[in-house]
Amino acid sequence: MTPLIEALSGIFLPIILGLLSRNGNYINPAHRSHILQFAIRICIPFMVFETMRDITPHTAGQLLPMTASLFLFSGLAWLLTLGVILFLAPRSRWVGRYRAELLLIGFTGNIGYICWKIQEVLIGPEGLQRGIFYTSFFWPVLFFYALCTVFALKLTKSGNIDKKGILYNVIPLLTMLFLGLTAGLTEAPLPSFLTSFTGTFGAIAVPTILFCMGLSIHIRNAASEVKPLLPFLLVRFVIWITATWIVTRMPFLDPVSRRVLLINSLAPIGVNPIVIADMFGLDTDFVASSITVSTLIYLLYLPFLFILW
Repeated sequence: MTPLIEALSGIFLPIILGLLSRNGNYINPAHRSHILQFAIRICIPFMVFETMRDITPHTAGQLLPMTASLFLFSGLAWLLTLGVILFLAPRSRWVGRYRAELLLIGFTGNIGYICWKIQEVLIGPEGLQRGIFYTSFFWPVLFFYALCTVFALKLTKSGNIDKKGILYNVIPLLTMLFLGLTAGLTEAPLPSFLTSFTGTFGAIAVPTILFCMGLSIHIRNAASEVKPLLPFLLVRFVIWITATWIVTRMPFLDPVSRRVLLINSLAPIGVNPIVIADMFGLDTDFVASSITVSTLIYLLYLPFLFILW
């Protein structure tokens, strides 16, 4: 019971602190983006570097299979969600109205950050390393299937994407991933002042991200969307489990990687669809409410995941 309490407190306490900070007006939610940028562009790359420094050749060999798994999984989730939406849209005014938003949130999820923490706790360092492999190319995969969404639903662009911001999110992470892999596989000795520096920033990465999750939860705005969203979230859950089962049949994945994919299959909706929704003039408030509802449901059954695991 003690390990369970320690693991869940490491996840829930930062989220609860962020939620209290928001609702108590202790920290302005408008500042969330700045805190998030600090975490994603500085702390996360250092965390990735520190994690990779202890990698084994066998685990490093899972980089390409896990990267391919993300592309395949996202494609399967996208196709299955599209099929469900095209089937339901003529029969449901709600689905027809939000078909583009539902497709976006159907194939994207918070497969990093909170899942990284869970993978590390439930599987160990190898789980975290494979989880990082799986999510390293998330943004390119997201934009590819977002482009497929544009063609499938004939969306018209009405806004601009922050290309510079996306590059700031992607390049530092991939750079530190490469440097960490190099240092780990060569077992290169690093000076203590450097590892102390990178370790300090890396240690606060996930708690800061989880704090930002709590800071973004707005229960009052999401309450009106709960009733129609619950059936779709159930459908999304079935789609993600189905796509994961298919992907885990890949012969190059080892048992640890398959366990990582299983944990990711339970992930809530990620914040990334808001970026795409904003580009095409979609309902970002609906997407934000969907993220809140999905995250709250995820946090409710997360303790049962730890107990059953």
